[in-house]
Amino acid sequence: MRHLLSATCSRGIEPLLAQELLELGVPKVEERRGAVLFAGDLRLAYTVALWSRLASRVLLELACFPAADADQLYAGVRGVDWSGQLGPDQSLTVDFVGVNEQLRHSGFSARVVKDAVCDAIRDRTGRRPDVNTERPDLRLHVHLSGAEAALSVDLAGEPLHLRGLDRQAGEAPLKENLAATILRIAGWTGADERTLLDPMCGSGTLLIEAGMVRRDIAPGLLRRRWGFDRWRGHQRALWEMVVREAMERRKAAAERKLRLVGVERDPDVLALTRRNAAAAGLDLRLTRGGMEEARPPRGEPGLVVTNPPYGLRLGDEQEARETLSNLGDVLRQRFLGWTAFVLVGSTQQVGALGLKPSRRIPIKNGPLDARLVELRIAEHAPLGLGAPGWRKAPAAEPAEE
Repeated sequence: MRHLLSATCSRGIEPLLAQELLELGVPKVEERRGAVLFAGDLRLAYTVALWSRLASRVLLELACFPAADADQLYAGVRGVDWSGQLGPDQSLTVDFVGVNEQLRHSGFSARVVKDAVCDAIRDRTGRRPDVNTERPDLRLHVHLSGAEAALSVDLAGEPLHLRGLDRQAGEAPLKENLAATILRIAGWTGADERTLLDPMCGSGTLLIEAGMVRRDIAPGLLRRRWGFDRWRGHQRALWEMVVREAMERRKAAAERKLRLVGVERDPDVLALTRRNAAAAGLDLRLTRGGMEEARPPRGEPGLVVTNPPYGLRLGDEQEARETLSNLGDVLRQRFLGWTAFVLVGSTQQVGALGLKPSRRIPIKNGPLDARLVELRIAEHAPLGLGAPGWRKAPAAEPAEE
């Protein structure tokens, strides 16, 4: 049976998500604002949910109907055959997105949907399902566009950026699907044998995502809970087949060598990084030290990918600019011939790096309008060490823990 499906994402990365879905075997995609639509059977839906590194959720549409006001919304939801979706002994919650002239509050609209579902099931069975906003058996998603509503089952449940690693993070962590987006823009693939270095690795999100790509580990393989686990439309045998194939792929790529290097000043945060990497089954080279001590390993030039503090959530703007200035100095003096991708908080911060970007890519980091800057480092060091922020004393080799 073919279904209308959608993978949601942060705004601005729809083309990247569309390309990823095509690579996962989706035959045709249609980009929308904050989502990519596609059609396919349940096996394809499971595959996208398990393998998409960029998507936030995967939604399976149940119905699309007029919803100019609350009465039409209620009638449209109640008209769905709920016997194949949810039983009276189960629980649900509703996420509602969108407004129109009559439906102005998403909370009210979500209650209308919930009442319609519960009333329909009570009329059929004599009992109503419960509402559970924390761990529901079924999470419904309604998208209102003008006077039309699309009602879907959320196959993800918890957002897909939660990889199932129980990741421990420091302050202002980077979401995993944003890290995967940055790596895709940087051209990182499973076949990439270059060194990838993060001189301010924090809890290791970029490095771990890079390792999962390199080792062909499905991003959802370690998740213990999905939105379809208790959905009546779930086909367990089909899901288990998709998971087995992913486990075979991981086993086949298990011997791929990792050249993933992280530097972190805070020893407590570095300890979290070690735990997170171990949970993912990845061996990273992690060093305690400041960004100023970062040095490239021997060998061919590779990639620097990092997410410095912006001054918007950690510290102030001046401190952020000083950090970026020091990072620019380290790159131009030590990482000759390398390519760097640096996520900065705004266009104004780009200049603090002191390097001319080859690309500036707008990217959303939660509510923040950030910029991913690509820097191609010259193959020869600049004359002198007089750049702003450059520490003239030679840096000591950091001690690897």
